[in-house]
Amino acid sequence: MFKFAIISVAAAALSGPALAGPILNLQITVDGSKSTTLQEGQLTPFNDYSYAGSVGDGYPVTSWIVGWDIASDFASRSFVTNGFTIANLGSATKRFNILLDIPNAPPSGAGTQSWQFFGNLGGTLTSNSASSSTLSSIGTNPLWQGLRGGTSPGTNSQLMSYFTFSSPGSVSSLIPEATVTPYTVAGPLGASLGYQFQFDLSARSTVSFSGIWGANLVVPAPSALALCGISGLIIKRRRRLN
Repeated sequence: MFKFAIISVAAAALSGPALAGPILNLQITVDGSKSTTLQEGQLTPFNDYSYAGSVGDGYPVTSWIVGWDIASDFASRSFVTNGFTIANLGSATKRFNILLDIPNAPPSGAGTQSWQFFGNLGGTLTSNSASSSTLSSIGTNPLWQGLRGGTSPGTNSQLMSYFTFSSPGSVSSLIPEATVTPYTVAGPLGASLGYQFQFDLSARSTVSFSGIWGANLVVPAPSALALCGISGLIIKRRRRLN
């Protein structure tokens, strides 16, 4: 039933109106059991794309649910929001690995490219019982990392390493926001944008994440390119005179 639930969600997402939205590839692994969901983006009045849905381990007993409601835009300023809610309904801690990837090819004719990355992550941890809830990163892995072309473009894109956060029983607590220090990396760096969550969530707990991950495309200004060309000609002329 677990596989049927995942496939039915993916099929429903792809059978809707074709609005030419990029296809979201969402891989969810819970305690070593992996599933994949594909979903077409829906164009919004803000001229970006939205993705929403949820999956779980299904009938007869649901022990976990992962829901998402995210927005994305892919232009010279590309971004994907961190809108995920994950519920552990079981009686033991569960390990989650959530990998999101959306095609984002660099604009053609952009010349030598560099990307200036930015982002942040926050959220809420809720205990659904009288016992406290705990959210923690796994080993040396960051709880969240931004990706470009399926890989991390730098350690600055990794947030909440060696992280543990707790909320008292039957209480919702705000997770302190962590921010990516903006940094620039040269090169096209692949043709997709995404991120990865890796964490342990205690029993009967719900965590909701918010925030954003994105990059601004940086290309040399026309005047700068012209100056480079002029300086090159001057250097060549001096060499000839010498």
